[in-house]
Amino acid sequence: MGSINIIIVEDNIELRQSLEEFLSSEGMLVRGVESGEELDREIIKSAPDALVMDLNLPGEDGIDIISRVKKAYPNIGVVVLTARVRTMDRKEAYAAGADVFLSKPAGADELSNVIHSLVRRAQNASGTGAWVLERWAHKITPPHPEPIPLTPSECLLLHALALSPDLLPFHRLLTDFGDPAMDEKTNKVRIEQLVYRVRQKLSAFANGAPTIKVMRGQGYRLCIPIVVRD
Repeated sequence: MGSINIIIVEDNIELRQSLEEFLSSEGMLVRGVESGEELDREIIKSAPDALVMDLNLPGEDGIDIISRVKKAYPNIGVVVLTARVRTMDRKEAYAAGADVFLSKPAGADELSNVIHSLVRRAQNASGTGAWVLERWAHKITPPHPEPIPLTPSECLLLHALALSPDLLPFHRLLTDFGDPAMDEKTNKVRIEQLVYRVRQKLSAFANGAPTIKVMRGQGYRLCIPIVVRD
């Protein structure tokens, strides 16, 4: 097994740095973030083998983050490490897609062993019934036909949609796809054109089913299941 790639999602800086140092000393490649938004930016750079997740986070709750990440990346292992110890929290975490639930404080050795075991058990997602987005190959494959080639921008858009919960809001699109040298109106038109091109490509293979819905005044919603592969 090569080096295990880990992202720690924890807003307690002292604890996060401590975990980063220990897991790095175990030979893992470790990145630390404090929120779901920061996690998205790191996953866009490269998907990890596993997440170590707190549940009490600024902004988006850890349960919601787990649910949307596992939808897009079913093969990423998720270890919850949290001070929330209610039975309901445990049930919700597992229902969202968590693989292991640990209560704070958990021993660093225990966490390391859990991560190694989890990554060893990981199997490639079959993608049955899902569209498979291959980020670095710039293509998406429907459940049956041949792959559809994508431009880098189209691939990034689908990746952002796959990672979004139910809606990818306009302000995120403007941040991720807008050109700072252009005004908001011009950027909005460019994004609408990008979405239109992607919808046209996908619709040819969707048998009449919607692929991306426009939510007026809000953003866009993905209507097809997408599994992401780096």
